[in-house]
Amino acid sequence: MPHYPRIIVKMSHKKIWFCLLVLFICHINSNPALAFGDTNFVASKVSLNSMEIQSIVVTGRRLMEDQSKVIGNVGQILEEEIDRISHSHISQVTARVPGVWLSRGNGQELLASVRSPVFTGAGSCAEILITEDGLPIRPTGMCNVNQLFEVNTEQAFGLEIWRGPGTIFYGSNAMHGVINTLSPKVENNAISTQIGSNDYQRIKIRLKNEDSLNSLQLAANGVSDGGFKDNSGFDQQKISIKHGWVNNRISATTHLSLVNLNQETAGYIKGFDSYKDRLIRNVNPNPEAYRDAFALRLSSRVSGEVVRNGSNEKWNITPYLRKSSMTFLQHYLPGQAQEKNGQISAGLQSAYRLNHDGASKTWIGVDIEWADMQVTEMQNNVLGTPDNVRFQGQHYDFEVDSFQLGIFSNSEWSPTPKLTLEGGLRFESLRYDYQNKMISGSTRDDGSLCASQSGSCRYFRPEDQIDKTENVSYQLGALYEINGNIEVFARLSNAYRAPQINELYRLQKEQETSIIKSEEIDSIESGVRYQSNRLWSEFSLYTMSKNQVIVKDSAGFLVNDGQTEHQGIEWQTRLQVSDDWLLTTSASWAKHKYSYARLYGDVDIKGNDIDTAPRWQGSAHILYEPSSRTSAELEWLYLGKYFLDPQNLHQYAGHKVLNLHLQQTVNNWKFSAHVNNITDELIADRADYAFGSYRYFVGDGRNISVELKYTF
Repeated sequence: MPHYPRIIVKMSHKKIWFCLLVLFICHINSNPALAFGDTNFVASKVSLNSMEIQSIVVTGRRLMEDQSKVIGNVGQILEEEIDRISHSHISQVTARVPGVWLSRGNGQELLASVRSPVFTGAGSCAEILITEDGLPIRPTGMCNVNQLFEVNTEQAFGLEIWRGPGTIFYGSNAMHGVINTLSPKVENNAISTQIGSNDYQRIKIRLKNEDSLNSLQLAANGVSDGGFKDNSGFDQQKISIKHGWVNNRISATTHLSLVNLNQETAGYIKGFDSYKDRLIRNVNPNPEAYRDAFALRLSSRVSGEVVRNGSNEKWNITPYLRKSSMTFLQHYLPGQAQEKNGQISAGLQSAYRLNHDGASKTWIGVDIEWADMQVTEMQNNVLGTPDNVRFQGQHYDFEVDSFQLGIFSNSEWSPTPKLTLEGGLRFESLRYDYQNKMISGSTRDDGSLCASQSGSCRYFRPEDQIDKTENVSYQLGALYEINGNIEVFARLSNAYRAPQINELYRLQKEQETSIIKSEEIDSIESGVRYQSNRLWSEFSLYTMSKNQVIVKDSAGFLVNDGQTEHQGIEWQTRLQVSDDWLLTTSASWAKHKYSYARLYGDVDIKGNDIDTAPRWQGSAHILYEPSSRTSAELEWLYLGKYFLDPQNLHQYAGHKVLNLHLQQTVNNWKFSAHVNNITDELIADRADYAFGSYRYFVGDGRNISVELKYTF
């Protein structure tokens, strides 16, 4: 197999930069003139040892509010849970939220599912929006299925997962939900080191300095993982630096985030139930595969509050800059082309909320974004039949400038103390300016024709063009408090996602033009919540209809004629059994099906389950915490069976996994131990059926890690 040239930051250089940053912060800590106060988001905690479960504060609508007053569904993983799990991959955390499945690939790769099947395809990553502190981490037109590794979830203050359409506040791409990471909040200076199976090593550092007006903090971690499969390790570094300033009426938080990843990528293994074969499950069929990525984000959130004439006014303005780049080998496709992509973008996010006499709230906001996005694809080897030529050389080289404008308004009104009504509307305009840097058409990179019957090649490059989309979305909702413990809610909403640049301009098989319409989804959901001192529970139902879905037709062209239906039930609880014991559970049932006619081979898929969409998912956690210094948590995860192809002819049987997390604190030292997959189950993190074969991304067996943390 060919090996492609790579540009890799050597580990020694990474360590140097890491140490320089640490020394810089240590120097600041010695200078009292630079000390400060924190302005991060706030979330209430589950109160163990007090027989009381408190409300959780969420931030998904740009300003903090009680989770119990949200008309809709949001799951939150708190900082202490993230610390307890000490995850090596974000999927280990999100499994606690019903209706959510982050299917792990190799290393830090994943495919996401939120009230949906696992999405694949050129632009399917845009079905679920990824944000940090409410800011999308990528431009609207350039998502990536693996983009969650560009966020410091390992040291996050929390995670919010908004299930269901969310475009009123977030704009395009929030179709099925939003995964929002709350950036690190440093409470105490600390350093920790962790080692584990498969040569796993990680160091985490937290430093801060503050006074009454200013704050400065650093949260950084670096990891080296050998991988449980052959040639499947990765090195990754993440750094978050925040400066905060606050006075009586205005606060400002500036956040710099840096992420670097160098990964060897293990591909899938083939053959029915091959993941159960201990002789081959650790074999890497693609030792030449890799992924190198870098991401930088800089934002400054300025907020203020005014109280006058019985009303409360809150506002925030957040300008931001983003830059990212990625190079990887397409080992999963014939030809194994090398792809390079990158973007630089800037924007402004704003919101204003008026709370009048506690009986009504009104949000208004304007969002603006510019982006410059680039994509190239190069194939090193020759592959293909005369009618499907994947030629040697460059396939694509294009640049897209985009400009996006979004305007929204949302209002809540309480005609009675027990009833709250909600209505919102958003308008968004998106413009793409596409520039092809190669010879247009279906030719080789030098303009010559391929050896097919028509003379054309597989890849088609459009002429320079400008494309525009305009979208309007809405939401209506109601929440009624039956008594002090029970409330019910209902929500009607609509969302959209604009086509991605890879769908519009990365064409194949002589497709001279592509789709320019946005996907749309309509959703109805309802639910009931119960909260007492000892128990919090939420039960919800939803149905969603999706139109203008971007799919491939029988000729392999991308078209806008797909339709899907989605129905589900979700349930989650937190029960404080006693002062020492907390039980949490989650469960979901869902049916995701094709509602349009399309032949795959000889099978019409209309009415079939969408592939990689398990009906059942669930989790249960029992936490024993006799004091704030000692805890032990047993975790059970369940993933049900699912089909591997649109024809529903092949299946994965599902699996169950048992994990254990232990923590013990003595003075300033905390010791943690983790045993994942205690029973050493043979599982696949993800499976599919393609190119005439079962394919499995093998899950890790039993693995152990220990961590030592010192707080100062």
